[in-house]
Amino acid sequence: MSDTPQGPGWWQASDGKYYPPEQAPASSGGEQAPGGVPSSGVDIGAALTYGWNKFVQYIGQIIVIVLVILGVNIVVQIIANLIGRASLVGAFLSFGVSIIGILISYILAAGIIRAGLAVTRGEEPSAAMIFQTDHLGNYIVASILVSLLTFVGLLVFCVGALVVALFTFFYGFYVIDQDNAPVESIQNSFNLVKNNLGGVLGFVIIAVVLNLITCGLAYGVTFIAGAYVYRTLNGESVAA
Repeated sequence: MSDTPQGPGWWQASDGKYYPPEQAPASSGGEQAPGGVPSSGVDIGAALTYGWNKFVQYIGQIIVIVLVILGVNIVVQIIANLIGRASLVGAFLSFGVSIIGILISYILAAGIIRAGLAVTRGEEPSAAMIFQTDHLGNYIVASILVSLLTFVGLLVFCVGALVVALFTFFYGFYVIDQDNAPVESIQNSFNLVKNNLGGVLGFVIIAVVLNLITCGLAYGVTFIAGAYVYRTLNGESVAA
């Protein structure tokens, strides 16, 4: 055990300490990491610390990723607005552009998940990950299902939408990381959150608050921290 990695393969457990490769927990949930810390527990402090450290390590790459996402969203919105002002036909075209924009947002979101998972594997994130298409079909279908569930949740005094957002927090990770089918990814996310409700809820609240008070500047930290939480909840080791 060490406060810093001592060589290749050393990994960071949920207690914030680093351990050698031979002491990595098994991939099945519920295993315990060295020191008696459950690998399936949510250590919010360790997750955010990991996210910050990796953000600093890859700050250039992460800033590029965030700027690309921001730029694509702005361009799509500008095009939709310009077309919509042209004429009545333009309004219909604008609607079509908006639909395309939604699909693009799904692609970008999948790219963020892909980058976060790469960091936890010890790989360098890059903007190219945003536009990779592996498992993209399942991710889009799963995202549409989650959107429909969220809409239904809005009918329940808006509280239902928040519940859906919480319990489907990890569905994208299951699609991109484990190639889950759409419904399977939602079910697995639901079960993961249900079994770790307090920790996940606390992490999500803190992540949202951090992004709100920093006007989104903390996003580069929290999306990596989210991948860290996903890994540790599944009993997987995280690259140092």
